[in-house]
Amino acid sequence: MKLIKPLSSIKFFFVLSGLMLAAFIIGGVVPQGESHQAYQEMFGPIGGNWVVYLRFNNVFSSFWFLALMAGGFLNMLACTVRQWKVLKLRPGVFLSHLGIMLMFVGGAVHGIFSVRGTLALETGQTESEFAGDAGTPVAMPFSVQLKDFNIVYYDQEKHFIHALKKREDPGHEGGEDLLESVEVQPGTEAHFKSEAADITVLKFYPSFTIGDAGPVSLSEDRENPALAVKIAGSKAAKPSYLFANHPDFHGVSDTGGVRYVYEYRPGRVKQFESRLAFLEDGVEKFEKLINVNSPASFKGYRLYQSGYDPKNLSFSSIQISKDPSVIFIYSGFAALMLGLTMEFWKEMK
Repeated sequence: MKLIKPLSSIKFFFVLSGLMLAAFIIGGVVPQGESHQAYQEMFGPIGGNWVVYLRFNNVFSSFWFLALMAGGFLNMLACTVRQWKVLKLRPGVFLSHLGIMLMFVGGAVHGIFSVRGTLALETGQTESEFAGDAGTPVAMPFSVQLKDFNIVYYDQEKHFIHALKKREDPGHEGGEDLLESVEVQPGTEAHFKSEAADITVLKFYPSFTIGDAGPVSLSEDRENPALAVKIAGSKAAKPSYLFANHPDFHGVSDTGGVRYVYEYRPGRVKQFESRLAFLEDGVEKFEKLINVNSPASFKGYRLYQSGYDPKNLSFSSIQISKDPSVIFIYSGFAALMLGLTMEFWKEMK
């Protein structure tokens, strides 16, 4: 009981409050969870070493922050015990004390038990661990399989061919006039109303390259979009090619002074989503379609759709976290607000 008085001291409370405020500022200013090398680049070799040594890189799970949470809990508990006779008559104040203690407990639980990181999957891949914020693998009590990844667009991709002709005006050397722009589709013919010749679009190559057997597409990723075309009236036996990434490369012959430029417009992404299967001991328990606004939950873990790779449309990046402190923090807020409301209501009467 001798410890009750110093632990409940108002001076102890203000010292703890100042240190907690400093901790929150450090946690907000210093990027959390970066690599040692990243901190050396930000703060210099010596500063970076001190950031890691003092755990400023992971403030809210550091030993000193957990000590502050424990100190805050003990301070509030000691105040409650010391003033118990008064608090019995003022349940609103007691609930406020209880709420603050629960939030301190939540902060400690978060620092000790919470985990978060990134789960990277390709279609068909199954993983039972993810990369934590520190880069170390974190095991899960279940496995996750990416069954499918899909991108939803506001509108689909579009292909345009622009017909341009060099200006004959001597005062505008090097300039070109746009004769006409036509939206085209692979496998169809593009009709121009101007002097430009009609073009038949033979094939679309999402990622054009030259293989042993001729032109091929490396993948469905739109890295080097190209069109194989045939100009009306052209005597060339082989098709010509237009490249969206290289508009100055004139791959069309017999154009009569007209230059054709291919423009590829990707669809506007509305949403990207992953269909995940959750397995235990190799047995599928259930599957869930997740997107940015709709996470999945299983055994205390929450999985959020966070990103994808435009160059690999079978890849999905998923943020995963487990935080058992939520129930303590929410309960603490509820008790604090209820206690304050009861006290204000009592004073207003």
